[in-house]
Amino acid sequence: MIESASCRFIEILDLRRDVIYAQAGAAGAPPQVETILQHAVRRAYRTYVQEATPENDLADLVGRYIREQTGPPVSPAPEPMAMPADIWARLVAAVQIEAARLGGVVEQSMLAYDPLLAPRKKIITDEESIEGLNLSPWTRFVVAAAIVLIIGIVATIMLTTRRMPAATTRPAAAGVHGSPGASRSR
Repeated sequence: MIESASCRFIEILDLRRDVIYAQAGAAGAPPQVETILQHAVRRAYRTYVQEATPENDLADLVGRYIREQTGPPVSPAPEPMAMPADIWARLVAAVQIEAARLGGVVEQSMLAYDPLLAPRKKIITDEESIEGLNLSPWTRFVVAAAIVLIIGIVATIMLTTRRMPAATTRPAAAGVHGSPGASRSR
């Protein structure tokens, strides 16, 4: 897997994300917290890529950008709070979008394989493998067409080769030539 700047940035922030969330949480209400974090993280990522900021200073850099937006903290040191997963996911997406905007070498992060986005293979149980015979739509069509064709051939053969019952003869009127009664009477 290609180690990109955005992936490395996310890995570094992941270690300190609760502290960063608490710093932004000290500034305002929950809807504002995410907006503050979005701006601070995007700005910190641009600085990280363009100015080659040392990795150990990234959390402090994000904290500084949070303080620039909100002003000095009201409480001395906010206690770390767990960052909700949905907010973290949106921050990660924001970093990837910022990486795409910057382009160049950083754009390689968009080409990197992301195992979280890879499709998962469905494990088929014994019960599911019997159900539906696990055939593709094209194979199902061919099987159904073959069954219909075989039924048609069998029905045609049965209808064309079936013997008709022998025609029943009606006794003819007496005195008519060719009838059995007429030959005896003479």
